[in-house]
Formats: sequence, C-alpha cells, structure tokens
Amino acid sequence: MKLKTLIPLCGLLAAGTSFGATGIFGSYVDIFTTTSTVYKGENFSSKANFQGASLGTFDLTDTLIITQSQIDTFKNSGGNVTGAEINYRVYLTAGSPGGYITESYNWQSDANYNDIGGVSITGSGDQAWGSTADINLNPGVAGDYTVEVFFKAFTNEGDRFSNNGGSNFKATFTVVPEPASAALGLLGTVLLLRRRRF
Repeated sequence: MKLKTLIPLCGLLAAGTSFGATGIFGSYVDIFTTTSTVYKGENFSSKANFQGASLGTFDLTDTLIITQSQIDTFKNSGGNVTGAEINYRVYLTAGSPGGYITESYNWQSDANYNDIGGVSITGSGDQAWGSTADINLNPGVAGDYTVEVFFKAFTNEGDRFSNNGGSNFKATFTVVPEPASAALGLLGTVLLLRRRRF
C-alpha cells in the first residue's frame, strides 16, 4: 500500500472511533403460571435460558402469561437509545407461524439499578426498558405450541436487536383438554361405539 493511500485510511479509522455506540446487552421475560419464573434471552444472569425452555403443560383455562419483560441497553460517545419493544408470537409447533405482536417498552431506569434478572447494572449510559403489561400466551386450544420472542431498541444509529443471532428466542408448551371435558369426550365416544354395536 502506498503511503498516500495509507494516510486517508488512518484518518477514516480515527474518525470511526469517535462515533457513538449503542446496543442491547440483556433481555428477559417473566413467565407466570402458578409462580413467577424469570428467563433470560441473553445476559450474564444466572437465570434459566428462554431459548429451548419447556414451559410446561396446561389445560385450556390455565394461566400462562408474560407478566413483565425488560431489556438492558447501553449508549456512549453520542449514541442514544430512544425507545424499545418486545415482539412475540405463539403458534402450533407443527403449523405455520403467524405475524408478530408488538408491545412497546417504557424507559424504566438509568444505571444504577438491578434488572429483573437480579444483575446489578452500574455502567454509565446503561438503561432499563420494559413493560409490565400482561401478555396471555395460552391460546385456549389443545396442542403443542411455540412462543417466539425478540427484542428491539431504537437508537440514533439504527435499530439494535436481542434475537438469538437472528433465530429469535423460542420456548415450547403444551395445552391439553381439561380433565372434565376429556372425560366427556371419552364417554361420548364409548356411547357412540356401543350404539353402533346394537
């Protein structure tokens, strides 16, 4: 490389380091069934991973909700985070996923704070964004389901994502008929078969 080519390149590299930096360094969902369990999308928290989690088996009317969700963002050197959201969808695992539903986040706190994963956040420019709106995940129809989520932060440098490297965070659960309705269905089948024999 010639020296006169190298000098402008060095100038560009030096200018590039003065730009701001923004991003997401933590993401969480709090799932409530009969108790509350915080799962991490990503972070150094000791919480269980949402990715690949089995949330359990539920009947048609059982509680399965996201009670709160949160992301940790950073900003420095002129970077600014201006908003955030969670995007989610619930679909039959063997079916086709539908579109995402978006829940906007509110700014919750600047550092210093403890996030919902129990991590003490102390970095200058670190912020918590989240929502405490209940998101019902139980579709009320029997089947095996996937719940898929990703998180987005809006910044003056473009959108930032917490999305499992582009694959999104996915957990599974099963919805079964209530014992009473299953028993009625079985009784109806037995009576129908008995009637056919006579």
